[in-house]
Amino acid sequence: MEKKEQIRLVKKAKNGDAQAFVTLCEAYQVVLYNSAYKLLLNNEDVADCLQETEIRAWQKITNIKNEAAFNSWIFRIMINISKDILEKRVETVEFEESYMRTKESENERSYLEEEFNQLPDRYKIPIILHYYAGFNINEISEQLNLSKNTVKTRLARGRGKLKILLEGEENG
Repeated sequence: MEKKEQIRLVKKAKNGDAQAFVTLCEAYQVVLYNSAYKLLLNNEDVADCLQETEIRAWQKITNIKNEAAFNSWIFRIMINISKDILEKRVETVEFEESYMRTKESENERSYLEEEFNQLPDRYKIPIILHYYAGFNINEISEQLNLSKNTVKTRLARGRGKLKILLEGEENG
């Protein structure tokens, strides 16, 4: 979506135009879904996450200060909701054990994805935002409320850890 069109739609949405908001959400729907799935690995959780993302975004659309940064703003909301969902998952021991059994029985996941999912969230989230969603260092820094150097470091360490995981499996 062109920035001029995005700015126009955000201004309309801030004034209560629901159709403008729907158009904005549709423009980022695929990349939001794919990024949420990379974090949550569960279609039901992704659906809940995206629904909650759109609800919160609509409730807070009037708070957005930079209309040109709508995509970064809605991604930040989605990431925060994903983190909440992941925290709830960890709190429920039975669900976590069930999830691991399901994960082990599913041979559909690619080798790279399995190794990638072993990375801690502090590395996984910047990697997804940078390489998958296409955000630059500055945008990731703003979204995650981290310094640019911290983002660069986490990207480098995440790549390094992924490389070690992949090479370890090849040599093991």
